[in-house]
Amino acid sequence: MVEAVQKNLRRIRKYTLNIGLPQTVAIATWTAVGALLLHREATRALLTIAAIAVFTGLLALSIIDAYTHRVPRYVTGLMIVVGVPAIVLDAVWHWDPTELLRGLAGAVALFALYSLISVVSRGGFGKGDVMLAPSVGLLLAYQGWDVLIRGTVYTFVLAGIVSAVLMAMRALDRRDHIAFVPYIAVGAFISFLV
Repeated sequence: MVEAVQKNLRRIRKYTLNIGLPQTVAIATWTAVGALLLHREATRALLTIAAIAVFTGLLALSIIDAYTHRVPRYVTGLMIVVGVPAIVLDAVWHWDPTELLRGLAGAVALFALYSLISVVSRGGFGKGDVMLAPSVGLLLAYQGWDVLIRGTVYTFVLAGIVSAVLMAMRALDRRDHIAFVPYIAVGAFISFLV
């Protein structure tokens, strides 16, 4: 695991991320506003902790994916290690086994969907994107099936619109790969709050 982290850090350092003070302030502000919105939305403390863990991980992965087209497993692992137990504890604390089972089914369903897309797209949809599915699917489906479905639809609609605009501007070609994590993050965040 340590070797994998070091390898990914070397890859990330290879790219000039150009994250200066304004970008750092923007990221910190977005994280703070997101945390406040999540706390307002989720009246349960453990669910809020899980949501903040997942969405903070998605924010970090969005930046990394946008610059490097990589989704480091150690960040995805941290999302799972913090987010999943918090959701399980929330379900146990409030004795909601039905919600937990729905969340677990949603995690499996989103993982299966992303895996299918990865196979069909023949490399256009990465394994890192697929590995995000369990934590995102669990969090969204734990809130309700409608939240999971909206989050998935928002993700693909946003990616499609932005890709179409970039192709129309000739900034993107059909064979180009896009960083998909930012769309997963935005789609899931909007769905969680709406």
